[in-house]
Amino acid sequence: MKKSILLISALLTAGSMSAYAEDKTPDCDSLNIMLMSMKDGLDINANWKIKDTATNRFKTVSMGDLNKSADPSFAITCPDFSANYDGNVLKMKADNYQGIIDHLYKQLNRGVDLYNYRWYTNPKSKTNFKVDKYSFDLERLVLTDGYIKMPEGGSISKKQAFIPNQAVISYKIDGGNLKPMLANKNVSKYSADFKAAKTIDIYHKNPNMGRKGFGVERIFVDKENGTLEIYKNHAYPVQ
Repeated sequence: MKKSILLISALLTAGSMSAYAEDKTPDCDSLNIMLMSMKDGLDINANWKIKDTATNRFKTVSMGDLNKSADPSFAITCPDFSANYDGNVLKMKADNYQGIIDHLYKQLNRGVDLYNYRWYTNPKSKTNFKVDKYSFDLERLVLTDGYIKMPEGGSISKKQAFIPNQAVISYKIDGGNLKPMLANKNVSKYSADFKAAKTIDIYHKNPNMGRKGFGVERIFVDKENGTLEIYKNHAYPVQ
């Protein structure tokens, strides 16, 4: 699918956003779902191109968290793809899982931050900006430091030393028992499970979230039926 480079306009008015929200059938060829870690939280947006009849130029339509003054929820339907977002949960469905990946906006990868904390070493002067994060690559289905895969079967690197001992990532394969992915600063071996799985259900908790930083607490992948669900907030399952 041919992708256009999307330019997000932060100057969209609340009135125009309301009009866009009524249009639930976008230009499906240019549709992108964006999972963007911003200053204060994870922004989930749907963007696509339309042709401005007045100027004969293309412009970007945006729905979701980008507009802070309006309801971020949206429901979008294409012939082979749908996306529904209520401000907390994003649910996407396609003919197959690759059909979902094709609509996820790609920067360095098609990932979502499980945890993201942005800070300055000198808050007063706002100098030396830092980002502490770890992510899940939704295309390769691997845990990353936001850029590259975190090694399996051992302790996390010094770069990830900010992760507290209490941070936990667990998963269920095909509705089975809960298994560890990250616990006590150690990453378990999980790739073989993920490759063989029909469904992958990931749960995450980090005691720093909300106090400093934000992220995602559940990701559900159904490779066989083309489903992806992302939950900003979700209860961690009782073991």
